[in-house]
Amino acid sequence: MSWNCQGIGNPKTVRRVREILKKLSPDVIFLMETMNQDEVVLKKLDFLKRYNHFLVSPSGQGKGGLALFWKHDVEMAIVSSCDNFIDARVSFKRISFLATYVYGEPEQSKKGATWEKLKCLADNREEPWFLTGDFNEILDNSEKSEGPPRAEGSFVEFRSFMSECGLFDLKHLGNSLSWRGVRHTHLVRARLDRAMSNGACLELFSRGRCDYRKFEGSNHRPIITFLRQDKQRKKGLFRYDRRLKENEEIKDLIAAAWNEDLSDSVEKKLSRCRRAIISWTKETQRNSQKIIEALKVKLEQAMVIPVNDVCLLVQINSELSAAYLAEEAFWKQRSRQNWLSLGDQNSGYFHAVTKGRSCLNNLSVRETDLGEKVFEDSQFAEVISTCYQALFTSQLSNPEEISRIVQESVHPKVIEEENDFLISIPSAMEIKEALFNVHPDKAPGYDGFSASFFQTNWTIVGESIVQEIQGYFLFGQVPASIKRTFIRLIPKIQGQKKVMDYRPIAFYIVI
Repeated sequence: MSWNCQGIGNPKTVRRVREILKKLSPDVIFLMETMNQDEVVLKKLDFLKRYNHFLVSPSGQGKGGLALFWKHDVEMAIVSSCDNFIDARVSFKRISFLATYVYGEPEQSKKGATWEKLKCLADNREEPWFLTGDFNEILDNSEKSEGPPRAEGSFVEFRSFMSECGLFDLKHLGNSLSWRGVRHTHLVRARLDRAMSNGACLELFSRGRCDYRKFEGSNHRPIITFLRQDKQRKKGLFRYDRRLKENEEIKDLIAAAWNEDLSDSVEKKLSRCRRAIISWTKETQRNSQKIIEALKVKLEQAMVIPVNDVCLLVQINSELSAAYLAEEAFWKQRSRQNWLSLGDQNSGYFHAVTKGRSCLNNLSVRETDLGEKVFEDSQFAEVISTCYQALFTSQLSNPEEISRIVQESVHPKVIEEENDFLISIPSAMEIKEALFNVHPDKAPGYDGFSASFFQTNWTIVGESIVQEIQGYFLFGQVPASIKRTFIRLIPKIQGQKKVMDYRPIAFYIVI
């Protein structure tokens, strides 16, 4: 956990640090812009003497100064430091990651130089990287209130810094307008303090979050970051891999599984196909990353041997290019960014998009209707279930009264001719056209198969699909299993906390 505050000379700030220590016992404390010389900081914080520390002295009178404290059982190796940040490697309980504690340059003309320094840190930095502090900058006008709006061009440098370094904001709780101050005649509030991380850090701390606390002793809110791992191993969900669509071995495998028993329902046939694909994937270990690494080793060996075997080099490079394209296609499918075409070696971009979306979709902190905070999966489920049960439970106990209200509210809008057309049995061509109008990369159904699977294997599965859909219209019966769906909660606002801050949406519905 990391804790940020400002202005260590204020007695209220010192008292607040004491309170946080008693309540949360953090492993790492970062005090940004202490505005005091090192000896004053150590004297004011003498109760932290059991902690290790690293200090950066203020660059001017009453300006700047950084202080970093950490427990003895946390290994903290300082990598570099300057007036604007402390960069360190943190090792704790067999976990290692890089952490940068930031104090952004307050002068607009000097901000760019700070982002350039941090970009230099990011060069070739692929391991987990966490950043927190007072960045003295915002991403857009939604992160400030009051005062005149800023020009869009003024946000470019900070946005570019985060984009080029592959950084994402952590989920947060509380009022994120962390700073208040007077600019000219306006009282302004802005999100100057934040916590962010790269994709590797998001994977390591999948349940990471930060908490904006109440003002006390400073014009900055304290921000506390909890770096938590998701220790629960969740059962993986089957997802049809679009890279398999051109694989002839898979097509034969699907045909055999589908036609094993022609009298079975589509659901049973899909279940057999799913089991066959999973088994094939495990046996052949179709992992494009492993293939790429093996081909790179093979290429290196071919390059260092004394014989210049041009044909061999061409073959290996061709195989390596194909493997890279397959990896890119995989991450494109997972990222679902359909507007960027394949073939441009954009797998890094798709990888970042996937991780970013995973971070945004992760439920890391919630509140009940009474404002109580919950953090565990079991608590999430209970809060969500209770909310929607209350929302969709009728307050009326008299069935006759309910029936009367429904009848008064519902009025026929479809004429008989239109109704006859709507309930008529669709033709095979109509069913095929409807299916092929679905984008192949859209989210799959409950069974894990996207439209790509059905479109690619239509000659195998088409007849059964048509017969089953036409059967729904003939007999008016829909299997209960086909109505299963995943419910996704889509955020309505930024900084969502309560269940009603989300809009529920079903991925796959049959009415």
